[in-house]
Amino acid sequence: AAAVELGKAMGARVVAAASTNDKVEFALELGADNGLIYPSGPMDKAAQKALSGEFKLSTGRDGADVVFDGVGGDYAEPALRAMDWNGRYLVVGFPAGIPSLPLNLTLLKSVSVIGVFWGAAVSRDSKAHAANMAELMQLYADGKIKPRVSRTFPLERAHEAIQALSDRTAVGKIVVKVDD
Repeated sequence: AAAVELGKAMGARVVAAASTNDKVEFALELGADNGLIYPSGPMDKAAQKALSGEFKLSTGRDGADVVFDGVGGDYAEPALRAMDWNGRYLVVGFPAGIPSLPLNLTLLKSVSVIGVFWGAAVSRDSKAHAANMAELMQLYADGKIKPRVSRTFPLERAHEAIQALSDRTAVGKIVVKVDD
């Protein structure tokens, strides 16, 4: 959800890929220009190639300038293949597994692969972090981004919140309240 809103706030055409129709619909409601459902489970090379074609077709041009990959696994290579020349591939997470990427594609497309690890960035470059946070707060103040809380749990039911994340059924953010 946040990636869609940030992309739109920066003027991007956003294509959202998600595991369920509900998640795609949610992304479209947030402003995504297009959305597609990716297949669940492991994919063979033919399925990866088909998904790459869907990704590229969804961009409506020569491929994506930026990929925000919060899933990894078998979905990473199709996304990388769907990138435009000089694109930026942001590695944000990998709940579907740590991917193996064919690095020849980065050469052929002049793509940059960038790891985005917020925790380390905070301590390693506190000035840049402060500037990023100020920019986010301004986007929030301007109404361009808004936290999307889908469910709230009391602390004694935190295990249910963790299970929702583990099962990948969460749409938007899940909040665990320490007290009422």
